[in-house]
Amino acid sequence: MNTARPLLIAVSGPDGAGRSSLVRRVAGLLRQRGFAVTTLDCRGCVLCRGSGSPPRVRDEEETVRRPDDPTRRGSWARRTHAVLDAGDLSVRTRATRRALSARSRVRPAIVLTDGGPLDRLVAFGFPPGHRASDRFTRLVRRNDLTLLVETAPATSRGRTGERAAGSPAFRWARYRAWASRLPRVVRLDGERAPSRVADEALERVLDTVRTRRLPDAGEGARPARRKRIVVSIYDDAGNPDYRGGGALVVEKVARRLSDDFDVTVVTAGRRGVSLRRDGIRYICLPVRWAGPRAGQLLFLTLLPFLARRLPHDAWLESFTPPFSTSFLPLFSRAPVVGIDQGRSAEALWRRYHIPFFLVERLGLRCYRHIVVMNEADASAVRRLSPRADVQVIANGVEQRQIDDARIGAGDYILFLGRIDTWVKGLDLLLEAYRRSRPPLPLVLAGSGTQPEERKLAALLAAHPGSVRWVGFAGEECKRDLLRNSAFLVMPSRHETFGLVALEGMSYGKPILHFDLPALRWMRDGGDVAVPPFDVAALGDRMRMLASDERARRALGRQAGHAAQHYTWDEMTGRYLALTRRLVDGSVRGRRPRKDRRGEPWPTTR
Repeated sequence: MNTARPLLIAVSGPDGAGRSSLVRRVAGLLRQRGFAVTTLDCRGCVLCRGSGSPPRVRDEEETVRRPDDPTRRGSWARRTHAVLDAGDLSVRTRATRRALSARSRVRPAIVLTDGGPLDRLVAFGFPPGHRASDRFTRLVRRNDLTLLVETAPATSRGRTGERAAGSPAFRWARYRAWASRLPRVVRLDGERAPSRVADEALERVLDTVRTRRLPDAGEGARPARRKRIVVSIYDDAGNPDYRGGGALVVEKVARRLSDDFDVTVVTAGRRGVSLRRDGIRYICLPVRWAGPRAGQLLFLTLLPFLARRLPHDAWLESFTPPFSTSFLPLFSRAPVVGIDQGRSAEALWRRYHIPFFLVERLGLRCYRHIVVMNEADASAVRRLSPRADVQVIANGVEQRQIDDARIGAGDYILFLGRIDTWVKGLDLLLEAYRRSRPPLPLVLAGSGTQPEERKLAALLAAHPGSVRWVGFAGEECKRDLLRNSAFLVMPSRHETFGLVALEGMSYGKPILHFDLPALRWMRDGGDVAVPPFDVAALGDRMRMLASDERARRALGRQAGHAAQHYTWDEMTGRYLALTRRLVDGSVRGRRPRKDRRGEPWPTTR
């Protein structure tokens, strides 16, 4: 029998907020991760389920009466109904938890309820301090988590067609008022796509699981020590010099791995600190004080020493320029996975004529497990390290519903990314824009090191025109820029994947880019490719796309459809399967299969 008490998680909100479908989605996602899950319909007591007419707040006047007004107590029938409802809810949840605990054996268990005591507090409308309210409040406190799906009042009414007394805005005010009084209530934005709501709900549930530290050992046995995984990357979301897509990928992977392992993320900082956030330990090596270039070299130098001191069962290393590798497998007794998100020695050789690639090639031969973002890099790495198990795991993107009316529309051409004039090809972009003079303005969004930003400012001063540089774009600003753009342009001289392109595709935006081998994953996905570094061709295509809304609409639909195949759940699941394979001695020698697109990945999720 499972000695851990199953978690009790209630999903609350109006009937039209997509609550039932959310319960089904989250239950399915949890079962994929090995949880024992039972769903329970808690929409009312036995009387409500039999009659189909649950209690509702009559009108706003009922709550604005004086607290000592006896009419606020409700009729004896309503009070009796509330007592019966609370008792029925308590008995059913207790019985379901006990049954699931007996059935789940050694697996962690979760009970998901469709509705709960928070909904009954709103439905009956008793004031705080009322005896019936206290009963439901105690039931809310028994829940390990309550997810409140928030939608606009008009949305919830329109979905269900309900015409209950009392305005939807009034009922929502009561939901929010009670949510602020009760513990462990988390609000979810129900106006987003159902998949995104389910993903956020899943993250909240997993955070609760990590807090509870559910054991997965049998009765009378001590919980087994969770395997320790270290993920290292120089960049992070708070690094003003880069803030690249690799930091986002590592964050997503670390959160997914933390479901099964104790995860530590090693990154760069101005000071050496260690902190814990969302169940993940973060260690910052004090190297950023040396500047972006010297800081990367210091980071590569310190990693081997840390690998000797930091206990771990597997290490995932995101390659760091200029040498990419740090020869980490020579200093670790555990499996080391090299993640090629920034292998740029060849590009730096072309730029600075310093043979960084010689060290990189030697270092790659030390790795037995390497993850790359695309097939072109996979072929190159297999040539450099023939004995390595090279896996292709692309990046993911948040799935969103695209407004069909906005496909093809837009007010400007957008470049979004790190400001690095040579690598990102900003000099080529500005020259192509100056020559072609498309009918839409060009917006540049991003930040970089101070020398690179000064270089861009000098280029803009030398090419005055309809070009605007907005600087660093936070998440909200980035969403607005993508939503209102006509198409994205990616004039990079070097890329490993192009996460920004995938984000643009998820908004139904075409991507104009040079035909680099690393970007051919976009082929037939709403992209427009021109010969590498051909400024004239780039300008001609820029002018064509800016002038032809019909072409943008057709390409945008292709882009939005293609982006749906790159979900974070699938991509991080591949990292989880790879890590499980490496730390589990019973399947250490098993080789992954290939999917139908030729990308090798483990089939376990």
